[in-house]
Amino acid sequence: MVNFAKKLKNRKKEIIIDPIKIYESLDRQTTKVGPLRKAQIQVLKEWFEKRLRDKDIILKLNTGAGKTLIGLLILESKLHQRIIQKEQSYGIEVFLCNNNNLVMQTIEQAKLFGINAVTINTNNEIPSEVINGEKILITSVQKFFNGKSIFEHTDSPEIDTIIIDDAHTSAELIKQSCTLTITKEENAQLYTDLFYLVSDGLQSQGEGTFEDLKNNITSDDSAFLPVPYWTWIDKVQKITQLIASRANLSTELKFVWPILENSLSWCNCIVSANSIEITSLKYPIDFYTKFTNANQRVFMSATTASDAVLINDLGVSESAIKHPLIYPDEKWSGEKMVIIPSLISADFTRGSMVHLFGSQKPKHFGITIIVPGYYRSHDWKKYGALVGESNILQDALKKFSNNDFQSPLVLVNRYDGIDLPDDETRILILDSLPNSTSLFDKYIDDVIPDGSEVILRKAQKIEQGMGRSVRADTDYSAILFIGSDLVRFIRNPKFQQYFSKQTLTQIKIGIDISKDAKSEYEESKLDTSGNNEMKPLIELIGQSLKRDEDWKEFYKEQMGEINYSQKPSQNVSLIVNKNKIMELAIDPTSNIEKFTETVQEFIDEFCPTAEEKGWYLQLLAHVTYKYSKSKARNYQVAAYKRNHKLLLPDNLNPVKRIEPLIAQKRLENIINQVKTYKTFENLQNTVNEITSNLSFGTERKKFEKSMDELGKILGFETDRPDENYKKGPDNLWSVKDDLYFIIEDKSEVLESRDKIYKEETGQMNNSTAWFEENYPGIRYRALMVIPTKYPDSAGGFNSDVRIIRSHSLN
Repeated sequence: MVNFAKKLKNRKKEIIIDPIKIYESLDRQTTKVGPLRKAQIQVLKEWFEKRLRDKDIILKLNTGAGKTLIGLLILESKLHQRIIQKEQSYGIEVFLCNNNNLVMQTIEQAKLFGINAVTINTNNEIPSEVINGEKILITSVQKFFNGKSIFEHTDSPEIDTIIIDDAHTSAELIKQSCTLTITKEENAQLYTDLFYLVSDGLQSQGEGTFEDLKNNITSDDSAFLPVPYWTWIDKVQKITQLIASRANLSTELKFVWPILENSLSWCNCIVSANSIEITSLKYPIDFYTKFTNANQRVFMSATTASDAVLINDLGVSESAIKHPLIYPDEKWSGEKMVIIPSLISADFTRGSMVHLFGSQKPKHFGITIIVPGYYRSHDWKKYGALVGESNILQDALKKFSNNDFQSPLVLVNRYDGIDLPDDETRILILDSLPNSTSLFDKYIDDVIPDGSEVILRKAQKIEQGMGRSVRADTDYSAILFIGSDLVRFIRNPKFQQYFSKQTLTQIKIGIDISKDAKSEYEESKLDTSGNNEMKPLIELIGQSLKRDEDWKEFYKEQMGEINYSQKPSQNVSLIVNKNKIMELAIDPTSNIEKFTETVQEFIDEFCPTAEEKGWYLQLLAHVTYKYSKSKARNYQVAAYKRNHKLLLPDNLNPVKRIEPLIAQKRLENIINQVKTYKTFENLQNTVNEITSNLSFGTERKKFEKSMDELGKILGFETDRPDENYKKGPDNLWSVKDDLYFIIEDKSEVLESRDKIYKEETGQMNNSTAWFEENYPGIRYRALMVIPTKYPDSAGGFNSDVRIIRSHSLN
């Protein structure tokens, strides 16, 4: 063996720490990887020369721009710096991915570049090469963030730099790691024990829903109730004992319980038919000390994402949000032809689009649909689309990657984490407005649906969904928005400010070209053959798929006019200040008077609506309860008066009667209600949304809300007693001077059901009794909306009840 060390003129080997020069010196597999791109060079240069010592960095680049390599080179540079400094306590370098598949992909990618990287070994230990500073550690978010994390052991090494890939998706995973979910499936006895322990509080927040949960009438998480904080805190010792006794026996408990076991008083609890969810008032990211104490934390984010939410979710600094690490010359990426069929024709409803695209049998490219929940997938399945349920999803994705496109693929609430580039998806359909997944987020959506952070997160999901089909500069797809609620959302000027400039421009291009196609549709209606009704829509999609040169130039021209110098508002100030009050809320040492003052200041400055003011007054009441129950009740009464969807205080009768309706008043109501929509298009979208939601299989909250809005459009006086007063019918209409409609909605009952259950007839009886108590002597008609007709022999109605089944509902 030749001793080359003796032949070296300069025996001292230079340690390179500049990441760009490191890349040039690596033993890369040059047939598979090329030189660094401009954007990568610029970002690495900026980091090395100006951001090397920053605690937090948001790294924003377009999808497909090579963020992973940048992250690996940053960590490799840090390894080299450790060698120079010769410090054993320097800390390790960590790269986190969203799942194990991505971990292995990233390790393979590192090998291509000649970067030394390993993952956690089979003994669930951090490899010695990582601790000794020889290699980068690549592992998953789930492995790092859990209540029994090996990174939180007393003898585990400190962290120098940690990089989180796809920070927004990772943030959702980390929030899940801090949420204790007790399911009937895995912990039936614990679920039952806790349910009955807090049942008095649950019942006080919705008698009808409580009966549904108790009798297991509903089968999913669409029906839920919050446990009032006063019930929760009063019983927290017994709750703690129950969970602790089973914590180490269950997988779903043991990895979360260590995070929450000493702070249950500062938690919210939501109960559904399937699960009980316990969430801290503020996600306890400080539990992960190695993460919070890392010398540098780099969060990778797409250019379309609004990063302000990471302040709350991951404790990212305000400075990092305001000054992201970017490539200043980077503009837009990929081609997205947004199309809104309902703007082309009122006949292009969600139903007609489901029929058209669900029945397609594509051969040369994939059609992908993203729906917010399974309730929106049934009609797609009926027309032939494949619903990607968890047990078949991976096989379906594999077929797409192998260019096997037998039918459209429906993804259920998968707005991120699944990439379907190039021919895998040339037509992407976003069907209806995204829903929240966790019970607590659903509760927030319910009580403050127009809250700033709620809207921001919905806009973010829409942007993430749009990114599933376009994954690189040269990629392209047609993206259709269907569902009246989604169309209303993206067209609302108040909500458009929450989208990135790229996305907003793409939406506005979509509105523009959809309206242009409308005139062609009007012409097609003159064709008596009846074959050309869909022609304008099909031709418009074809201009994207067939690479029409004029379309491509028009798109480039419009996207090129975006002014990137003006940064869009990300509501940073709102979220920074919210984060401050949430930190005070969970701090047992904080001064209650100071906390009260801070919350009031926040309400005055950042809460424009009564609903949001009420939400933060409820937070104030929750925190105050341990110090003064009387003050807490006063705050809760004030909160409830501003927002009847919030917790109803004990011993408060808030019922406000709706007045009998006279004919002239009804005409006035119709005119005033129509005026609220401002434009015919908004009215049309609302009517389409109502007719879509008023069908069996729709989530109960959507159904009840649409039934209420239908009553308003018809000019009736309406109320939702079960929603507003936690007792009484789902809907109440005053339809003329001496008649009210009492309406019980059972929209989630399967159409195959043959009987009305005893519990359901009991709810109807309770609703009529509530009406007779609060509207004595007034004539009423009781209506139950349910797809079956005959009561169970064990039950029965106490008064005349009319049944509205599918035909009558239509």
